[in-house]
Amino acid sequence: MSTSGRRSRQRKESRTDTVILHSARSRTVRKFRRKGTGARAAKEEKQYKQGYHRGYDEGVRQGQSSFGLVFEGVSIIIPTYNQREYVLQCVSSIEKHTPAPFEIIVVDNASKDGTAEAMLRKGGMVRVAALDKNRGFAGGVNHGLMMARGRHIVVLNNDTLVTPGWLENMMTCLDSHPEIGVVGPVTNYIGGDQQIEVPYREVEDMWSFAARHNRPDATKHRQTERLVGFCWLFSRELLERVGYLDEGYAVGNFEDDDWIIRAKLAGYRLAVAGDAFIHHYGSVSMKALGEQDFVVVNEDNEQFYTRKWGDPHALVTETSRLSLHAKVSSSQHENTPSLDKRDSPDLRQRMSTKGSSDITLKLRRSTDFYPESCFISDIKGDVYRLIRGQRRKLNIPVPRGISPVLVAKPDLLGVPAGEPLISAGEVQGWPLERNHVHAQPVQSNREALEEGMIVATTNERDVWYQISDGKRRRFVTPYAAERWGVQSGHVVHVSANQLHSMEEGWPIIAPPQLLNEDL
Repeated sequence: MSTSGRRSRQRKESRTDTVILHSARSRTVRKFRRKGTGARAAKEEKQYKQGYHRGYDEGVRQGQSSFGLVFEGVSIIIPTYNQREYVLQCVSSIEKHTPAPFEIIVVDNASKDGTAEAMLRKGGMVRVAALDKNRGFAGGVNHGLMMARGRHIVVLNNDTLVTPGWLENMMTCLDSHPEIGVVGPVTNYIGGDQQIEVPYREVEDMWSFAARHNRPDATKHRQTERLVGFCWLFSRELLERVGYLDEGYAVGNFEDDDWIIRAKLAGYRLAVAGDAFIHHYGSVSMKALGEQDFVVVNEDNEQFYTRKWGDPHALVTETSRLSLHAKVSSSQHENTPSLDKRDSPDLRQRMSTKGSSDITLKLRRSTDFYPESCFISDIKGDVYRLIRGQRRKLNIPVPRGISPVLVAKPDLLGVPAGEPLISAGEVQGWPLERNHVHAQPVQSNREALEEGMIVATTNERDVWYQISDGKRRRFVTPYAAERWGVQSGHVVHVSANQLHSMEEGWPIIAPPQLLNEDL
């Protein structure tokens, strides 16, 4: 089968992942048929079909014209699997305690308990995506992110109850400083420092406690190093910079830590809105696996997380150092004082400058951490090459030996478009083959290190770098190199002095795995 044929078939298959639960037409047609036979019944059925198709065509037209438009509200995404009663309670609490404009997107991971049907019956501001297989927490959230239309986004566990003032207080925290990118609430049941002591034992007694606790109080807003994914608030801009969750994590656990690491690499800070409490029943979907299966899933995901990131905290620290160096260099060049927010230990002091702009704040995109000259593709099968901060589309067949990496549309659109590549002479191989540079170790000066070369030092052969724009960029782990198609045969060995005489550039990370090709 041709490549285009396979892609066409894959797109058709991927569309079946969302089941359209709508049977009004068949019921209405049967109703017409029960009314009688003959010319009158046939005429009524014909009129119904004509009206149905006109309405359907108009709906498609309006959907196409409004696609991509953002509304000034919040999209609340709730992934769920076989937890109908919990998600019904969760949605009801949102409807009761959220005065701001919102939409609710319930992504049902092929539940067998009638969750999707129950959600469809609710109507109102609830939109439903019923998947025909369980894509886990990451896959469910990603599908909801793809559907979201709000200026801001909340990712929310299905086993939560939101309370009066929850969203307003979190939004105040998010808006208090431009460096704050993701905000989480406090709760009764969670890991990390978001858990607080609560006086109640029964949910009925929770509401009075929450009403007292959620009185707006900016002194309860604080910086943190980790936010658990049971409830996140962030902007659409952050999503466009950070991208989707990695679907390489099975079922659930560690995909939230992964996404938070990427948000921090992009230059965002995390905060807890201590004056926003929501109730959390606690990991009901994971507990449904049973203890043995839960342990297996958790261990596998932890191993994948470690393989992907190595030491993520050291990586974030090093990236922050590089960012600070870039800010200082920029401010010196522009003769502008550098403002390093890390000098202030109290986040509340920094948050008191709501609305201020820090011209030295440089946020990054996920693609800034992708290797120079790599090939990427989108769901349509279009292939691009990242060259000096631009995406340049291949208007020629993909050369033999090149395997483009699938990336999500937000990642792709975040890169400025450059001139398309129209001839084979413009398309150099990737990764750069060792025999295209030097077959033997390079012992001369730094000028011998060519653009695009994959190198390692002779005394640290397992740590690989790419030479890019005169800088050395480290692959954070062997897994990151593997995801970009780099193998040991591409590596040229150089002296440590040669390599470390070069300025260090942004590290190279692995792109997230996307199993749903609609993304």
